[in-house]
Amino acid sequence: MTVDEPLREILLQTDDLEWVEKSLAGLSHKMLWRDPETEASIALVRFEKGSGIPSEHKHASNQFMFCLSGRYVYLPTGTTLTKGSFYWNPKGVVHGPTRAEETSVLLEVYDGPHYPERPDFYDNDEDAR
Repeated sequence: MTVDEPLREILLQTDDLEWVEKSLAGLSHKMLWRDPETEASIALVRFEKGSGIPSEHKHASNQFMFCLSGRYVYLPTGTTLTKGSFYWNPKGVVHGPTRAEETSVLLEVYDGPHYPERPDFYDNDEDAR
């Protein structure tokens, strides 16, 4: 979109979007929006029961998550997301590992790029975006 192009509304029906598997077993997403300049993004992420992030990590921007369903646990702290929970993880804070005690769907928002460098639990750069 250029400066001269008019803005427009966009409507997505998330049920019409396919879940895209990531290289981390049990994790898939539906990308809803991404800013190519800042790398900010909004996505639905789904962790299958028993899956999760296997190690500590940090993000290059603020991470916000709203739990739509399931039970998703940050193991070291016991912080547990359940339906209706809102979670904010500030930029640079080390957290994880995590585990989905039930299949969990989260609305995940980043206000910039996801990671300062690709974590070893992904086998490609695209999955870390």
